[in-house]
Amino acid sequence: MKIGFIGFGNMAKAIAKGLIDNNVLERENIYFSTRSKESRLAIETEWSINALESNQAVIDHSDIIILAVKPHQMDDVLTGLDFTSDVLLLSIVAGYSSEQLNRYISPQHYIRTMPNLNAQVNASMTALVENNQVTEADMGKAKTIFSAVGEIVVIPEEQLGIFIALAGSSPALVFLFIDTLARTAVKHGMPKAKATKIAAQAVLGSGKTVKESADSPWNLIDQVSSPGGITVEAVLSLLETDFSSSIIKAVDTMIEKNEEMTNRNTN
Repeated sequence: MKIGFIGFGNMAKAIAKGLIDNNVLERENIYFSTRSKESRLAIETEWSINALESNQAVIDHSDIIILAVKPHQMDDVLTGLDFTSDVLLLSIVAGYSSEQLNRYISPQHYIRTMPNLNAQVNASMTALVENNQVTEADMGKAKTIFSAVGEIVVIPEEQLGIFIALAGSSPALVFLFIDTLARTAVKHGMPKAKATKIAAQAVLGSGKTVKESADSPWNLIDQVSSPGGITVEAVLSLLETDFSSSIIKAVDTMIEKNEEMTNRNTN
């Protein structure tokens, strides 16, 4: 299997690193192109992968293409490219719909995907958009690639905006929560670095507990909350200050913004 990246920014680098570190792909089987000759040379030297001068050259050398450019660049990038019948395109571009991709490539040969920032530590939650026109083998290839950087879920395209809010953008909310926990500890005398480490591990462990438990998150809250204890006081304090409502509003806002951006790009 040979994989080509059109664009090699932070997300593409995270995916390439996951593929290499997890022995899914050898460096000599990775190709890429960027707009800048200087960046190509720098990346080729640092990563020991194959830099090519054009996007078409990447397509011609690869079995699978990972499209990793900015949404506003998509039409310029895709115009004039010749996708051979045996090349599978994986788009990680937000806000660029299947309807738009259909202008340039047959739906039998692409899958929309959406990894998140945590791919850089092999802990991504990646969405693969349902496409009943691709083969099971091609969907399997996509699953193999993105499983190298975390976990995957297959969803219909109409739920992608929800996914972006829930997994793509929500790490920022979690980072804010961790930072706020840590800053509060600093207020009470703990050094920031130590407080951040403690808060981050607490969040990491809590997420793992939710994933591996048969209980709902609310039932897990009850398990931590002793009668008359400090935890239940904290939970009630958050409920009184509309913590849940604030999260709901933030997620609603992200979903609405994604719809706005998608409609703008489509029109």
